[in-house]
Amino acid sequence: MIQESKNLVEKYLEYLVAHKNLSRNTCESYKIDLKGFLKIVGNLSVLDLEDKNVQLYIRHLSKSFSAKTHCRKLSSIKSFFNFLIDKGFIEKNPFDNCDFPKVGNLLPKILSEEEVEILINKTYDDISYKGQRLSLLLEILYATGIRVSELVSLKLGDISEDYSSILIRSKGRKQRMIPLISKVAKVMENYLNIRKEKVLVNENEFLFPSTSKSGHITRNRFFQILKTLALKISLDPKKISPHAIRHSFASHLLQRGVDLRVIQESLGHKDISTTQIYTHIQTKKFKKILEESHSLKKEITKFIKI
Repeated sequence: MIQESKNLVEKYLEYLVAHKNLSRNTCESYKIDLKGFLKIVGNLSVLDLEDKNVQLYIRHLSKSFSAKTHCRKLSSIKSFFNFLIDKGFIEKNPFDNCDFPKVGNLLPKILSEEEVEILINKTYDDISYKGQRLSLLLEILYATGIRVSELVSLKLGDISEDYSSILIRSKGRKQRMIPLISKVAKVMENYLNIRKEKVLVNENEFLFPSTSKSGHITRNRFFQILKTLALKISLDPKKISPHAIRHSFASHLLQRGVDLRVIQESLGHKDISTTQIYTHIQTKKFKKILEESHSLKKEITKFIKI
């Protein structure tokens, strides 16, 4: 029974890779979710689930994970069973009646413009190959807001000849061209010159080559480097991450009046509603300013005391 379930999961993962054009990271998330599900199911085949087994798994999600992670894992399992229905293995999805927990609109963490400037400027203290690599990583990330997975996997062939733009290969093999400001283009040129001298891997195609299995610097390694950099400028490491830089890019542009559609294009959001989360940040900030500084505050306070 265990092997039968594992075989069905493998078929599903192969299907995702072959037909859904999902990224490697997304497929890996599905694999982890399904592996955890099989562990809870135990010796029982996924084709013979009963309601008590379903409820056992739901309780496990509720106790072990946040509402957001709960939703993601439940979505993975529902999709798997929909696949089994499509392939004729079962007739009904045992998770159809399971509701997703409510997830609040969590606002992304952002840094101030001053914090980002201090962070980036600190990287220029190190003129070594790795120092210039970090400078370029941060400059591109803050200038474009691209995903960290897109950033670290950039290839030399994705850069225009004059360094004025980069080609981003998004999820589902979609592509978008993102312009680079002149400052980033100059940093790019300097980095590429030193890269020619320092890269030992022959004909490595990646902009940020590494000896890792992927051939380029990993997301985790970049994350670790950022944490170390944050400590050097006395910034709380919990505040800093590639995602925080991405969110800061979007929020700061919105503050300066850039059209939401332009920000959406650079971020690679398929739906404008995803990008609109940044308008909530501005609304919340504006409300705080009004509450603390508005000239009507004294009058309102006086009225309440009467």
